[in-house]
Amino acid sequence: MAEIREAVMVDFVRTPFGRASKKKPGFFADVRSDDLGIIAVQALMKRTRVDPASVEDIIMGTPTQLGEQANVARDISLAAGFPFEVAGISVDRACCSSMAGAHIAAMAIQSGAANIIISGGLESLSHFPNPVITPDTDLFELAKDYSARWQANPKIFDIIDPSAIMGLGLSAEYVADMFDISKEELDQWALRSNLRAAAAQSEGRFKNAMIPVQGKLPDGTVAVFDYDQSVRADSTIEKIRSLPPVYKPDGKINAASCSKEVDGAAAAMFMSKEEARELGLTPMVTVRSIAWAGIDPKIAPYGACSVAKKALERAGMPAQDIDLWEINEAFAVVPLVLIKEFGIDPEKVNVNGGACCIGHPVGASGIWLLGTMAHEMNRRNSRYGLASIPGGVGQGTAILVEREEYWDGRCAFLEKLEPASP
Repeated sequence: MAEIREAVMVDFVRTPFGRASKKKPGFFADVRSDDLGIIAVQALMKRTRVDPASVEDIIMGTPTQLGEQANVARDISLAAGFPFEVAGISVDRACCSSMAGAHIAAMAIQSGAANIIISGGLESLSHFPNPVITPDTDLFELAKDYSARWQANPKIFDIIDPSAIMGLGLSAEYVADMFDISKEELDQWALRSNLRAAAAQSEGRFKNAMIPVQGKLPDGTVAVFDYDQSVRADSTIEKIRSLPPVYKPDGKINAASCSKEVDGAAAAMFMSKEEARELGLTPMVTVRSIAWAGIDPKIAPYGACSVAKKALERAGMPAQDIDLWEINEAFAVVPLVLIKEFGIDPEKVNVNGGACCIGHPVGASGIWLLGTMAHEMNRRNSRYGLASIPGGVGQGTAILVEREEYWDGRCAFLEKLEPASP
């Protein structure tokens, strides 16, 4: 039996995240999501200087495998110029899809089945928007509009409420009540997220991860964008408090305390530690533990906590040993519950903002969490980081990584990224 090897991540890149809105279209509204995926993968290859023929698989996550997002990993492997022999697999684990792809990559490398794998994700919520589910939503009428995307097996409804299948907003409200998270706490976290993301953008903390990409404004202006479009530097607590509830009349969650719909793509390169050393590449982080789990869809946002516990147990570590946490802000309640559950310092959580303002490009979110955390770990010289994300219909994934004292090599992840156009 092959010896278990160590899997490392040597680079991570992403596109800016453009706003997805019918009323105010974002700068990627007319861009195919698979083109954004091609940009991310090509930037990764150019910066690492890895021979395309040595990549053994491309994994791309998205729960919306239709049209431009169908068979997307194989299509990207071909369109991005890889040899025919480089395979592709598309992964769907709802919001957890691209983190599940990272799991597959890590396990393949650890087992000796592969030496180099690219794992990423993408989503165009401009092209495939998520419906908003409220208590009075007519799910049968909604299903007519979303028939191609939302045809769940009706047998599932014998077990769970239909709203748990169709959307997470009501489950987020339920979890907020369950853990006694107040509206004021949610509003304050939303403000914090925006201000921290705005500061990170202003200070250039995302520059080593973000590929400048050409897009178009609603007035037809074509420009290269190097920022996330939904971040609001002018956010105030007064504005956030005044927003109406989104999911139910007496609800706590408003437009600021839930994630923004965006378009974007991200990708990371994983390889064995031995391969990285031979190529002269200094890793960003080493994978120490992975975990996935299901959970009652009624409390789906809690999945980020339950799976984080599992990752910590597998690593034999207490929560207090983690230096940085990246928790997907599908709703502000997710990190707040985790902070309360683990008793951790909020200053270690989502230090550069999160999905409440930067956005939730569903298929790309999991790998984005891991990648942005790995970049920040290197910026701060942090040792341990844990990324966790809950998913639709009650799932969660987590990955725990360590930044070690590596050999002297080329830090590809710190090199400049060149602008790209779809």
